[in-house]
Amino acid sequence: MLHAPVDTGRNNCMELFYNRWAEHKLFRDQHTIKKHMKKRFYVFTLLLWWQSVLVAQDNLDLQSRMPEAVSTTQLFVSDSFYTWCNSVIKGEDGRYHMFYSRWPHGKRTESDDSLNYIFNGFSGWLKYSEIAYAVSDNAAGPYRYVKTILRGSGNAGSWDRYTMHNPQIRKFGSSYYLYYISNSFDPAFRFSDNRKVSNDWLHWLRYNCTQKIGVLKAASIQALTEGRYEKPEMPVMQPDGVRTFEVTTNPSVTQGPDGKYYMMYKSRKPNVGNMTLWMAVSDRPDAPFRLLGEVFTKAEMACEDPFLWYDKQRKRFYAIVKNYSASGLLAPQFGALALITSENGLQWKPAAHSVVSLRKLRVKGRPVTELAHLERPFLLFDRNGNPRVLFAAATIKEPGRDTEQVLRFDQNSFAIGFKLKAR
Repeated sequence: MLHAPVDTGRNNCMELFYNRWAEHKLFRDQHTIKKHMKKRFYVFTLLLWWQSVLVAQDNLDLQSRMPEAVSTTQLFVSDSFYTWCNSVIKGEDGRYHMFYSRWPHGKRTESDDSLNYIFNGFSGWLKYSEIAYAVSDNAAGPYRYVKTILRGSGNAGSWDRYTMHNPQIRKFGSSYYLYYISNSFDPAFRFSDNRKVSNDWLHWLRYNCTQKIGVLKAASIQALTEGRYEKPEMPVMQPDGVRTFEVTTNPSVTQGPDGKYYMMYKSRKPNVGNMTLWMAVSDRPDAPFRLLGEVFTKAEMACEDPFLWYDKQRKRFYAIVKNYSASGLLAPQFGALALITSENGLQWKPAAHSVVSLRKLRVKGRPVTELAHLERPFLLFDRNGNPRVLFAAATIKEPGRDTEQVLRFDQNSFAIGFKLKAR
């Protein structure tokens, strides 16, 4: 058989050309694949970063969600008691349960202290406040008083002898926790700088400078209101005399993203110095809390009455506070409600939208009323964690040591339920 002659040189050149072309194509394809993968990686990373920015950004604006006016059904007032410190939770029965402070109007007639007149009228909160319970079928009201659930022990040796004040209701897990403050009497209290003050003021401080924080734990709201609760013998937070002095008050507790329980509370500097705000932490909501660090301690950032929560959507802590400074750093008005924030619970600053509400109120059909006080904020959330109602305590006129049993509305104190607008 005859075969065609083979041009081996030409074939080798063709083979070499093909191999190099194939290698180049493979290299180019691999390079293209890597380039596209790298590009996709960058895009994916950018999307993740942008999502985290969107989620963690400080964009909560409560002032824009405040109503233009409230109805009279959203005001909770008593003819014979001052009303303060209202906090609300939705119960298993679908109703709304309010826990609040109240104390009687008028002149103090008890004979246990010859200087009891210093507790006449609104000043009676320091010795005669009790924690009461009210219910409503609607979140913003109207609420109806049911009963008083907690009074001072009356025992001379106990830390909670007198007032029961600053209640704040929370639910963690399947249990309900009611935080509160109470006090006793310290006849030995003196100013460390030996300053001279009036006998009335010094006597007031001997009650005032014993305030500490306690808590009740109950399996249900019904159990809590019927007295079937656990009550630690000792307070869960008290002044340490190193960084916090004289008082621990205004407790507000939330659960952080790490599962621990965080408390924001008020204290002050020595010798009745300016208000200071602090953070504490505990592994359990009813165990003693450990001081974690300061929130604000300078006079120009003075504030009180915090309501603390962790915003899971924005991945940060928030707190509504009452501005107690004329510096304008938190709000343009002394006594306004302001919003502060922290990503880790330690470094705090005014929120991007720091004003929640100025001291004013408009009832439907009536002109705007300037308030002397707008305090003790408390937020009620829906099941998705969105703020639904802002509660606060208020007075129209500056309350004093009135001796009248029945007061006009503008002389009395009352609770307000501001139904927030939807986002």
